[in-house]
Amino acid sequence: MRFALRNSMLGFLMITAFFTGCGTQSVPVAEINTDDPLLADLSESKGGLPLLAVPGPDDGKTPNKSGKVTQAAAKSAPGLLPKGLFGKKAPQANAPEAEEEPAPRKVAEKGSPEWLLNEIQRVRLLPLPREDENENESEDSEEEEQPLTPAQEKKFAEEIEKTRAIRRERNIQIVKLSEECLQKTSKNPEQEPIFSAAVHNLLDARLQLALQGDAASIDALYEAEKVFFERNPKSDSASESALTLVNLAHANALRYGSKNPLWLKEFSKRAQVYASRFPDEAPRSVPLLMAAARSCENNGQAEESKTCYSLLSSRFGQTQQGMQAQGTLRRMQLKGQELELSGPGIDGNDIDVKANKGKMVLIVFWASNAQPFVQQLPKILEVTAKYKKYCTVIGVNIDTDEKAVETFVENQRLDWQQIFFPGRAQRGWNSPIAAYYGVNMLPTIWLLDPNGIVAETNLDASNLEAKLREVYTPFLKKK
Repeated sequence: MRFALRNSMLGFLMITAFFTGCGTQSVPVAEINTDDPLLADLSESKGGLPLLAVPGPDDGKTPNKSGKVTQAAAKSAPGLLPKGLFGKKAPQANAPEAEEEPAPRKVAEKGSPEWLLNEIQRVRLLPLPREDENENESEDSEEEEQPLTPAQEKKFAEEIEKTRAIRRERNIQIVKLSEECLQKTSKNPEQEPIFSAAVHNLLDARLQLALQGDAASIDALYEAEKVFFERNPKSDSASESALTLVNLAHANALRYGSKNPLWLKEFSKRAQVYASRFPDEAPRSVPLLMAAARSCENNGQAEESKTCYSLLSSRFGQTQQGMQAQGTLRRMQLKGQELELSGPGIDGNDIDVKANKGKMVLIVFWASNAQPFVQQLPKILEVTAKYKKYCTVIGVNIDTDEKAVETFVENQRLDWQQIFFPGRAQRGWNSPIAAYYGVNMLPTIWLLDPNGIVAETNLDASNLEAKLREVYTPFLKKK
């Protein structure tokens, strides 16, 4: 698996220098938004996918709304993924405060472990080209929003390559310094803190090199994970080396997952390994497992997704993500089952899907501000009008504002039955139905056959008509 991933990575990898480390400080490679327990987005995200869905390869540019690269975008560095999720642990809240007047710092002897760590920090803090220039340039200048000329784009590409080469050389230097420090401290228990610091620097530098396509660094990270776990499975070094592999897999799944499922599977595997080996690291394990599960689910890797959701549900069932995973597993097992779904209608009448037996039923989860739904709606209306004799539609609304729903229904002339909860605490993604079935993107469309059995849970405007015909044809022949 490792060599297949390495070769795959080398084949696809085209990463700009702004994505990789060893600049003025050590920065995590990617960040996950752990503030949103549902990790779902109703904004204009790609296809309405949750925040952690894998969008596919990145072209290394930062476009504005017009899709063109501007001067301002050329100077910015888009991030990948959460701070605090990767890297060394944050100090405990009850840790003793530093003295107001620390003792004078001793000058470390050249070649000593302390000197090596200082040298690593010095290399990290060296400025990069254009940093001083960028600090003096105005971010509000109208010129910054002008598209780059071909000559400027060429110059920008050259500067990226130059910066990338500098970072690579610095990371190679940090690897050598870190390895020397490890050799001098590995057998001395009193120097374990220095050893751990060297491990952190080694892993960080190796990771940046791996993300630049360095095959040796990819192999080295896998070897380090094995060595540090065997040395002391409960150490910070073991935890961080395992987490670095999660980070590597996540970064590449984020970029290439939609075209290369190997990285999605590896991200899933590494997230599960980390969660299983380090049970005390729930604040990190939970969002990583959810990210892996959601990414796999939205890119056609159903079994990998189920495995992550199952681990979330069994080990972290009391967390928000764990409870959502339980609902998602329930949804993923719906096909072939009779659907239990009922709720209050926006008109005040109760709606129960079982009251529609004898006809096909389309269940549509939607919101007025979910752009993927709005974009698909004309086609959905066209198809449902064509098959109105054979199929009825029940909408499950995920809006929070009742007036917004009424206005949208009136403007679009939706004649569907609409489930909408009167209590504000049960609206939006807090909808009991959405939560129970782990619905996490809009639109979500299910199809029930005339017997009330779930026939399909993965529908959209493009395949809706074909599935309606496919499901109803056997019943039409019986009649």
